[in-house]
Amino acid sequence: MGNASINHRELLEDLLLTRRFEEKVLEVYQDRGIRELPHSSIGQEAVGVGACYPLEDDDILVPSLRTRAVMLLRAPLDEIVAGMYGTRSGPSNGRTTEHHMGSSEYGILGTTGMIGAHLNPAAGAALGNKVLDNDRVTVAFFGDGASQRSEFHSALNFATVQELPVIFVIENNHWTEASPIEKLVAVDDLADLANHGLPTKVIDGQDVEEVVDATATAAQRARDGDGPTLLEAKTYRYRPHAETMPEHRDEATLEEWRDRDPIELYRSRLLEEDFVTEDEIEEIDRRLQTRIDEAFEAAETDELPDEETMYHVYKDTEIDHWKGVVR
Repeated sequence: MGNASINHRELLEDLLLTRRFEEKVLEVYQDRGIRELPHSSIGQEAVGVGACYPLEDDDILVPSLRTRAVMLLRAPLDEIVAGMYGTRSGPSNGRTTEHHMGSSEYGILGTTGMIGAHLNPAAGAALGNKVLDNDRVTVAFFGDGASQRSEFHSALNFATVQELPVIFVIENNHWTEASPIEKLVAVDDLADLANHGLPTKVIDGQDVEEVVDATATAAQRARDGDGPTLLEAKTYRYRPHAETMPEHRDEATLEEWRDRDPIELYRSRLLEEDFVTEDEIEEIDRRLQTRIDEAFEAAETDELPDEETMYHVYKDTEIDHWKGVVR
């Protein structure tokens, strides 16, 4: 790779962790239910994994509702699953599920259900990093739907004008909920919507090493003080937008994308180039499955938070209503 040193086995393990975790979520949801409605990233794993891989541990990540790899590569697995169950061992002590989970400890900004609403805060985090001159990069993930929101333009424009150390990553899975993207925009590449003077690059979201390389280049540019980059990763999700929604997509097209499954592509490449053996991959898979099963077993027996926890959402404040001052 031109810009990133890659431990191939580690990268494959990250991909497998994300896939096996998502499969376990679906299994549990369908079997006995969980408190969170799954919005699966199966099929898109290479985007989150590849974009996180070349970053530093203290860089700031701002995930979309579908960028599961961000959580899995930063936070302990048992905390993530506990967050999904809304129990006290999760990062927010049960205040929110894993769906919009954030953790200042792990450098993950929590998001909301408002599509695109996290893009301006991501630019704000990058502004803070620039002011502090701490060499940290912010990476914001979002889907094709968010590219049609005003926040997309305001965040990109502000970041470009201020030359902020931020990378914007469009996870273009070609469907905005139940609408095909070609019926919503008049361009082939969503990167063409940017037009704010920042560099853009369209990449193969099924090729994890291409994602790693593009992100590494953008991150180095940001650290050098040259400002933001927009990456558009073209990918495809295998599941419906959410597990309660009917499937509207053409099965033939879905199969075409399955033929370019990001994990199978990378697995085959590593086997062909003798980076790993079949036995080693099977061992990695068994170890990951054990970790995931144990995390779910722990979450299912974890206690719910005390009622008092629900009231500790905001810092205690003193409000001077006459002067309009919050202390």
